[in-house]
Amino acid sequence: MTAPARILVAEDEPDVGMLLREILVSEGYEVELVPNGHLLVERAQEQPPDLILVDLLMPLMDGLEAIRQLRNDTRTSHLPMLILTALGESSRIVEGLETGADDYIVKPYEREVLLARVRSQLRRASQLPARNPLTGLPGNVSIQAEINRQLQQGAKFALLYIDLDNFKAFNDVYGFARGDKALHLVASVLQEQCPSGDFIGHIGGDDFVVIHFGADPETLCKRIIQVFDQRVRTLYDEADLQRGYLVATDRYGIVRQFGIISLSIAVVTTYTRSFRNYDEIGRVAAELKQAAKQIAGSAYKIDRRSDDAIPPSLNDRRSGSSPEALIVCHNDIVRAAIIATLNVRGYRLLIADNEIAAQGLLAHNPHPALIVAEFQRSTPIQIWQQVNHNSTLIALINDDEDATIAQQAGAQVIIRLDGSPLNLSDQLQAALATLAR
Repeated sequence: MTAPARILVAEDEPDVGMLLREILVSEGYEVELVPNGHLLVERAQEQPPDLILVDLLMPLMDGLEAIRQLRNDTRTSHLPMLILTALGESSRIVEGLETGADDYIVKPYEREVLLARVRSQLRRASQLPARNPLTGLPGNVSIQAEINRQLQQGAKFALLYIDLDNFKAFNDVYGFARGDKALHLVASVLQEQCPSGDFIGHIGGDDFVVIHFGADPETLCKRIIQVFDQRVRTLYDEADLQRGYLVATDRYGIVRQFGIISLSIAVVTTYTRSFRNYDEIGRVAAELKQAAKQIAGSAYKIDRRSDDAIPPSLNDRRSGSSPEALIVCHNDIVRAAIIATLNVRGYRLLIADNEIAAQGLLAHNPHPALIVAEFQRSTPIQIWQQVNHNSTLIALINDDEDATIAQQAGAQVIIRLDGSPLNLSDQLQAALATLAR
């Protein structure tokens, strides 16, 4: 006997929620009801349902943000989602559909319309092709099945979760046709660089996975990044390459400079850890991907934790008590000293080696609590002008002219670089201690 479809409903009005539950249960569906977007995301990630119904206006987290987070998570990005909205909220409906919802239902609900749209979405989800229609690679359903099969067999493998950075800006400027070329490029690079026995899949959008059976996934990541970074430049107009960036609007409506498309790769292995299913390994891959995306340019993060000693998850360390700090510094030695110092202070780091790279990080993290920037004439001023001025600005300068510019920009702390990483760390620690008082 086929198990009933599971439907997760987010509705903050108890009477409306109970009515929805009653209608759906009477048709044989299994229903879970949650009162806000935060719990919706949490429950969907813990146990992905077959369908999500989400009200747009809810406390703690509204429906739009919940949909956005679910679409950006490999465990839930494929799920059909219906938004629940009041009659006459056409602008909210449009925003919901553009955010990632598949359809909408208007309150007050007509029973037959509600059930018809639920059946339609479930039917569509069950008929999704086994392969991604754009790249021809195995799609999300096949990926989940393959990962579960390998885990059940006790196979030793590394899961690479690959995501494109600055892809939205590229699409906005050049259009979807060239965006499709970028996705084809990722697929071809993976097929060329991964050994023949590896499984390569395209989850959807700009998310890809590789199930790699070799013992050295780090070398594979480096190879993929090197080849991709070389070839992706051929997709840009020469004038944009010479300038080094594209100008586009981020999700917050701020016009920014976005660098060349890059890759963020999360690597989770079964060499030292065990996972029961796709959901468990996907959860770790998702948190590692977010860590990789906090480093400007192509980067990879490897989970080196083991079953014997697993520290708190990256997400736990990033919770509300961990403020963000943006580092903008081209000097590798100076940047390493800043990273080490701020890590000790518990900051969640956004790391860029130039202003263009920093712009890409700010597109997703627009309000860092702290900015530590190397001032070379007026380089970081544009960044400082675009962030919330509640942020603390620490300027690293080389001469008196840079110091004057930093003071005019509003830097709370100015540190003169003398070539000594130890001196820099000591001055930075002292400055942070003073600012914390």
